[in-house]
Amino acid sequence: MPTNSRPRTARATSYDVAQAAGVAQSTVSRCFQPGSHISEETREHVLAVAARLGYAPNALARSLITRRSHAVGVLITRYTLRSAPALLYSLGDALACAGQHMILLAVDDDASARPVLLRLRGYPLDGLIACAALDPTDVQPFTAQGVPVLFFNRSPGKTGADAVSTDHEAGARALADGMLAAGRRRFLCLGGPAAAPVGRRRIDGFQAGLRAAGLPEAAVLDGGFSYDQAHAAFLDAVAQGARPDAVFCANDQMAMGVIDACRHVLGWRIPDHVMVAGFDDVPEGARAPYGLTTVRQPIDAMARHAVELLRQRRAAPDRRARRERLPGEIIMRGSAVWPV
Repeated sequence: MPTNSRPRTARATSYDVAQAAGVAQSTVSRCFQPGSHISEETREHVLAVAARLGYAPNALARSLITRRSHAVGVLITRYTLRSAPALLYSLGDALACAGQHMILLAVDDDASARPVLLRLRGYPLDGLIACAALDPTDVQPFTAQGVPVLFFNRSPGKTGADAVSTDHEAGARALADGMLAAGRRRFLCLGGPAAAPVGRRRIDGFQAGLRAAGLPEAAVLDGGFSYDQAHAAFLDAVAQGARPDAVFCANDQMAMGVIDACRHVLGWRIPDHVMVAGFDDVPEGARAPYGLTTVRQPIDAMARHAVELLRQRRAAPDRRARRERLPGEIIMRGSAVWPV
């Protein structure tokens, strides 16, 4: 190899393209800027040389000049990532339609987000979508740098940030109202870990429906948001004397665990002996073995609203925070039925 040849692994620069194309380095930059004033002949020539050399503009370097990276961070818990992948797809699609890219950061749970946020602050983001609970002290450094923060399916608390979520309380209450209309009176709930805010809101909504009907609140078991833990917790409660005729689970995985415990261990018929309802509308719940009645979240609409609110916040950083709750849709299948 000649001594003046570039190593095969070296990244081509705009200077290299300019030298090979016989133009100024500033001309190379303009060729990669849509709408720049440059002849099509020159643009095509430079782009052809750039393609031959394997050159692409450095997006991070350009962001230092334009103050826009077209990248949005998405902070998400690993549980949400596993149990609701459609949420991530919808956010990715909505961002792509807005000409933005996603930088994904997964954390174990809501309580473990802070160390990741410290690293994330080093990126030139156009915004941060938090699918995890954050404190005002977590949000303030981003807003101080002009990075808008939006909470997705999480409460913004006292952060002053925008938020988009499903109306969890209303959806769960609608399930309670339906089961009550079907004549059910012995209720049991299965929730997630105490630190899981979405699960708490769903349980609170269901309990509100019972209170409005003059009934005591239902006992709440810790189903851990998992099929296995809910299956075991429900069977343990029955062994200790629980005889519910209606069960609400704060997500579909737990509801499927309860249905299998009823059918395959206890020999109870669904919905004759006990009605079971969940929340989220995961694909497995719609299949014949479960026929799960649940609440479908408007994930696609939520994602579009989230991206639009980020755009509005960038345009007007001082505007009043908006908190949007979109209604879920009751999907009635065979596990719980009532008159409509």
